[in-house]
Amino acid sequence: MKKSGSKSKAGKRESTRLLGTFSLAGGQTAVGQLELAGTKSNLRLHSDEFLQRVEDGSCVTGTTYDDDCVTLIDCRSPGSGHSGRRDGPIRYHADVFPHYVAVGERHLNPSESCITGIHFSTTDLKTLFYDFDAFSKVIDARPIIDAVLEERRHDRTVETGEWPQVYYFTGKDRIVEVNSVVGKVSVNHRPRYSLGGPSGFYMKNRIAVSIEPDSPIAFETAVERMFEVCAFLSIAAGRRQGIERIDISTNEVIDGIPQMMQIHQSYQWKVKDVEHLRPHPGDVPLDPIRRRTEFDAVLADWLRRHSDWRAARGQYLGCLKKGNKYGVDRLVAAANMFDILPASAFPISSPLDPALASTRDMCAQLLRKHPAGPERNSALSALGRLGQPSLPKKVAHRVSIVEAKVGTRFLDLQFVANTAVKCRNFYVHGSSGDLDFDRIEPSAHFLTDALEFVFAAADLIEAGWDANRWVSEAGGWGHSFARFRWGYDIGLAELRRATATTAGM
Repeated sequence: MKKSGSKSKAGKRESTRLLGTFSLAGGQTAVGQLELAGTKSNLRLHSDEFLQRVEDGSCVTGTTYDDDCVTLIDCRSPGSGHSGRRDGPIRYHADVFPHYVAVGERHLNPSESCITGIHFSTTDLKTLFYDFDAFSKVIDARPIIDAVLEERRHDRTVETGEWPQVYYFTGKDRIVEVNSVVGKVSVNHRPRYSLGGPSGFYMKNRIAVSIEPDSPIAFETAVERMFEVCAFLSIAAGRRQGIERIDISTNEVIDGIPQMMQIHQSYQWKVKDVEHLRPHPGDVPLDPIRRRTEFDAVLADWLRRHSDWRAARGQYLGCLKKGNKYGVDRLVAAANMFDILPASAFPISSPLDPALASTRDMCAQLLRKHPAGPERNSALSALGRLGQPSLPKKVAHRVSIVEAKVGTRFLDLQFVANTAVKCRNFYVHGSSGDLDFDRIEPSAHFLTDALEFVFAAADLIEAGWDANRWVSEAGGWGHSFARFRWGYDIGLAELRRATATTAGM
């Protein structure tokens, strides 16, 4: 592949440039330089002919000077420009921004159902799937070194020294495999190694997640399923995951080998490497190595419900992304995600008394006779919610799910969550009820953490997570759940003092 790259001071590749010929709509071709950067990709086209504008959402295909096929997916372009000198030719140029770039031996048709698997890595896979014994060193290799060298000694004499060293990989590539609504989800070791020599040898491992649908799917669907699984991994890790590499496999087979393509994504999911937010294997809520059955059940059920829970879980991921940054917007978002949960997340509402329902309908009918306006619309909205669970009731129900498992560890969690909702109402409506908000405000970060913990913990518990086991075993700071648990008693005591002072005024 005709490429050039730039590197950062740390030695990591920041961008790769691909040179080649690209095809546009209407059969137009142009020479281009495609830059694949860590933040976003960009194609710069040059031609002696006027360049037609690239339509929004379209694809551009190209071939590098080394015959690699490049497909730019979901493109945007501001149009074309030109430059030239007096008495010289006019040269046209255009910039094209793709959301995704596929590089392989064939071009990709994004709308064709041809993808049989999507494979990717995220920031904390080595912690979430802490397969500690898969790679290791034999402490005393002297008793086994002759057996290790037996095959090689058939060809030549190989002598051993006093302190031989043997390192190993168990060879068990697959860590977990779960059948789900998005297909077979597996997590695998992908070691790279050398054969060794006078300069030594190496073995490096990358853990990758694979999603293999029951039948081939289109590109957009594959990416969407990747994001769904990544959202689950973010909750499991206690911080939003960055996606570090994406590959896809297709149903095209050459010489018995399914064709693979590497996908470069603009606007990647990223995570800031904040030391105290890193998860620890002993604190994460799920253990797929020692408690494989529990992990499989939780992942399968979580994915099964995701289509209905997508909006609320998206709010939660937005909160996770903020890390240790707190503010009004985060507390409001943490409360509002309970309001957009599907109806199945709560008990079935009891029907209104017929007389009350009749009065509601009469009031709504009278209000609709008035011209549309903020007051009239607000009153109709309030009538429409009559008989439906309010936000405090929704939060209280989700708290009860957590309390049923770990209520003894989180005493007065209902009180904390209810106070958090009152703070949200103050921010949204300007009414704080019986609270002196100035005294409660220092506990806003604690109240935010409480809402986020209840939301995610109740979600995992319903999916089959043994929260009581986690509370009895985990003891550090290596997860958002663990940090909330560690500071809960202190936060509760401060909140009680603030509310007691408020009540006494």
